[in-house]
Amino acid sequence: MLILTNDLGIDDVSNYNAKSKIQTSDIDSLAKNGISFTNGHSNSAVCTPTRYEVLTGRYA
Repeated sequence: MLILTNDLGIDDVSNYNAKSKIQTSDIDSLAKNGISFTNGHSNSAVCTPTRYEVLTGRYA
């Protein structure tokens, strides 16, 4: 499973930040029971090329 979000920082997920203002129990469960990747990069400042790359496997 891949979850692609816009404007979500690692500190926004309560699994990685106990002081998070929003409790993300479902995402926390996925992080605890699976593999977590905590460092990702995009070749663009907007989300459209990233979505294109994830859906097609090709660089935008």
